[in-house]
Amino acid sequence: MPDDRQLAVVTGGARGIGEAIVGELAGAGYRVAVVDVNPKAIARIADTEAVRSGAVIPVQMSITERATVEHELAGLAATHGPIRALVNNAGMTLPASFLDQTDEDWNRIIDVNLTGTFIMAQVAARQMVEGRGGAIVNISSVSAHGVRTGPPAYAAAKAGVEGLSRLMAVQLGPHGVRVNTVVVGTTATSWLLSRKSEAELDEMRRSSVLGTIGEPADIARTVEFLCSDAAKHLTGQLISVSGGQWMP
Repeated sequence: MPDDRQLAVVTGGARGIGEAIVGELAGAGYRVAVVDVNPKAIARIADTEAVRSGAVIPVQMSITERATVEHELAGLAATHGPIRALVNNAGMTLPASFLDQTDEDWNRIIDVNLTGTFIMAQVAARQMVEGRGGAIVNISSVSAHGVRTGPPAYAAAKAGVEGLSRLMAVQLGPHGVRVNTVVVGTTATSWLLSRKSEAELDEMRRSSVLGTIGEPADIARTVEFLCSDAAKHLTGQLISVSGGQWMP
């Protein structure tokens, strides 16, 4: 029986919001390549029924290493067909304020959040253009809009992702490739919940219009919609999934 599942790639897909996105896309019928730099997270994903059934493909690599990205994405396409959906979810940050951000940390944060997004999107988009269609969803943050404080490199990187996404939408649209951005607010990942007190979480809840903190599934369902044909006339948009923390 032929396997007609289309190939999706999710970066940072072995943990948190990325893991929820992988589950949503797999449930929608995609074969999903899970890209993550963390070997322990990839090993955990590899030992699942989703991988054994072929619905999920674990790929350990850094999104900032172009030669590796080109090699791995070409291999995925050769085996499973061209990439039809890419979700640039991988990101990282380090604590700092504007007055104490170091150049070293600035470069590292920009490299992963912005340069890595560019490399992944460019390599995948070349496959999509050749196949005359595809969807790219880039993940941004309300931090790009001054909603919450944090390291300046992270805010700058996410603002850069949003500008890059609009340019991509304009230049890739004639080739049938759609590009949208999900702007994420405070989300109850295991990472967040393990590092914040209940008082801090309450303050985060109060910062949203709905008085709630988002769940990874809220992001995942929005991403799946943007990748689907239901969003076939939607490109170049910023979609805020933040409970009203930021309103475009």
